[in-house]
Amino acid sequence: MMMNDDELNKVAALILLENKHLFPCSYPDIPLNLSMIKDALRVTGFKVDENDMNDFMAAAELKLAAMAPLNWNNYGTIAILLNQNYPDEDLLAISPLRIVELVKAFPNFSDMSEPDADTTDSIIYTWISLADEFETFSDDEAWV
Repeated sequence: MMMNDDELNKVAALILLENKHLFPCSYPDIPLNLSMIKDALRVTGFKVDENDMNDFMAAAELKLAAMAPLNWNNYGTIAILLNQNYPDEDLLAISPLRIVELVKAFPNFSDMSEPDADTTDSIIYTWISLADEFETFSDDEAWV
């Protein structure tokens, strides 16, 4: 059984609290691993079935991404949040300026410097790859 939103928030907040020395990080993705998840579940007393662990980790990553302090180095996590929050954005027409505007609007983003072109390109390409993961076309239909 999947946890409700409040329980997921508690797990993510505990992971952030217990690992605050890792944030903000200099990697493209925020640090999250199975050990952090299991520790948070043990402390909270919440249970997740082994069959649901991958889905739970993905949901916990989204919650943690929305809480953890972010900077321009975290382009992978930024792309995940953009994909989640702006699913209807036209990614083929999006400008670097629009990317900067959307990212700086996140409440947990505090890096007010301007990103370089490589960073905005990385965000856009990662966001496109995430959006493509959820397309409903078969391989044959995608080429029509």
